[in-house]
Amino acid sequence: MMKTDESSGIEKIFTYVDPGNRNFQKEMEIVFTDYLKKIGAYLPPYHLREVEQSPTTFPVEASVVIPVRNRKETIGEAVKSALSQETDFPFNIIAVDNHSTDGTTTVLSDLASQYVKLKHVVPKKTDHGDLGIGGCWNEALRHEACGRFVIQLDSDDLYSSSRTLQKMVNMLRQGNYAMVIGSYTLVNLRLEEIPPGLINHREWTDENGHNNALRINGLGAPRAFNTRLMRNIGFLNVSYGEDYAAALRICREYRIGRIYESLYLCRRWSGNTDAALSIEEANRNDAFKDKIRTAEIFARQRLAESIAHRA
Repeated sequence: MMKTDESSGIEKIFTYVDPGNRNFQKEMEIVFTDYLKKIGAYLPPYHLREVEQSPTTFPVEASVVIPVRNRKETIGEAVKSALSQETDFPFNIIAVDNHSTDGTTTVLSDLASQYVKLKHVVPKKTDHGDLGIGGCWNEALRHEACGRFVIQLDSDDLYSSSRTLQKMVNMLRQGNYAMVIGSYTLVNLRLEEIPPGLINHREWTDENGHNNALRINGLGAPRAFNTRLMRNIGFLNVSYGEDYAAALRICREYRIGRIYESLYLCRRWSGNTDAALSIEEANRNDAFKDKIRTAEIFARQRLAESIAHRA
């Protein structure tokens, strides 16, 4: 999710989820789906499956995962947002501190000494340098404290209520989904709503969302995953597009659940990593997502051919 303080810029980014553009976007979806069929990358909805139940035991039912680097201004509020969750199951918080240098580490250490639910994880340094956000997710997934489900919380964002975690886990359980995606509201640092407000991705449909996902630039937040499945799939060790790549991989094969009410406050402020991207940086990000899409299309072409042979 690109972040900027300029409301006009934000609105342009989210034109494809603007209800006023729904008819145009539906037309674009029809054209794109027809294109996928022509190139042999279309996947029928009946192909999608639920996650198989596993006897694997986990220390808790759910883990809130917070990758963080140099966010001393916001990390405390994010952690307390997770700690405030009211659930009928045990959960913990795994904050993967990617070698912060601004005081974030001290904030997390102090909080971890007060709250047993908070696991403060500092990855080992490697010869390849620090981890990206995706690498931090992989660290959390492999951690001994990781729960049956993992739920995303960015280090500068907040859950919108004390029931967010319960609602996400309920849907994961009830639908045997590989992934559940909620909806979020854009706010400023004072938690005041800013345009375009609620982002709920209602362009998603159970019948064609998995195909249309290749056309759009993101699937939404907060995101929750089945841990056992994600340990097998893994995240790309990058700090942009890792969530999009994981979602495309999942919906190639598995059903994704959606929650259309706001569960999450996405804060836009000058400290966001992508608050002031240059044209070159934005183009580089777009090119990377195109690379992800291209690889995914090739994988779906192979899968579609296999499905056709089984029919």
